[in-house]
Amino acid sequence: MPSMFDVVGLGLNAMDTICVVDALPSPHAKVGIREMRVEPGGQVATAVATCTRFGLRGRYIGSVGDDLWGRRQLESLREESMDIEQVRIVEGATTQVAIIMLETGVGERTILWHRDPRLNFPAEILQRDVILGGRILHLDGCDASAALQAARWAKAASIPVVIDIDEIYDESTHELLRNVDYLVAAEDFARAVTGSLSATDSVRALASRYGCRCAGITLGAQGAVFYSEGRMFSSGGFTVNVTDTTGAGDVFHGAFIYGLLQAWPLEQTASFANAAAALKCTQIGARRGIPSLAQVHSLLSEQPRKS
Repeated sequence: MPSMFDVVGLGLNAMDTICVVDALPSPHAKVGIREMRVEPGGQVATAVATCTRFGLRGRYIGSVGDDLWGRRQLESLREESMDIEQVRIVEGATTQVAIIMLETGVGERTILWHRDPRLNFPAEILQRDVILGGRILHLDGCDASAALQAARWAKAASIPVVIDIDEIYDESTHELLRNVDYLVAAEDFARAVTGSLSATDSVRALASRYGCRCAGITLGAQGAVFYSEGRMFSSGGFTVNVTDTTGAGDVFHGAFIYGLLQAWPLEQTASFANAAAALKCTQIGARRGIPSLAQVHSLLSEQPRKS
């Protein structure tokens, strides 16, 4: 049967309150806010939104609270033209929120966040046909038991599994990673899990430990490094005027999924993802900065990269 969706994503969404300040506060100091805005974000939700912006059919599975932030989040997901029939509204729970302090002229951010444990998606209500309704499954591992169940179903059905992982949530996370095809993580996670100091050693260790088809480590402005089927290669970053790095990794994963579904070579897919992530950094907000396909291809033509 043909897939109903190109990508199915199970994982985090959040509402971000972004505070732009001249400098991050020192202890006991008071700092004025130059600009403040509320923006939708979250790892998997933003990655799926990137896919739908690029013209793919996306389904998002996750949870929100029955509060104002939850209503705002649902509205934002509908605006991204994704299927949200599987989003739970949890009575009495608080939607995940983050306060992001963004230093003017630097672009890097400090994040304070809160996630209500009642938002964890129960594995027992997950539906197999819902997970298998896409050509690719994207996870972040936060909903630990549900993520593992979804990955096992996808693996058994030969549906590629992509993960954006930033912490070991519990012991089941290791089993989850053994059911992943494309493990693309931040450098800090890779170093913490493998104990390796260099990116090349870390990415090789990730691939060996979990047996995934492809392991990658994102390196911020430096791009990313990958190890796939015995071959190592790096993909350089792009030069842009950085305003806010919030959501750059999420957009990277969405663009990476887009490239996989186009059946591009891995080097081309990585370069495309790096370009999309770089362009996101020119705008404040995780999803506000998602570029168009035309913008990504324009940057690629202006600053071609060789692996």
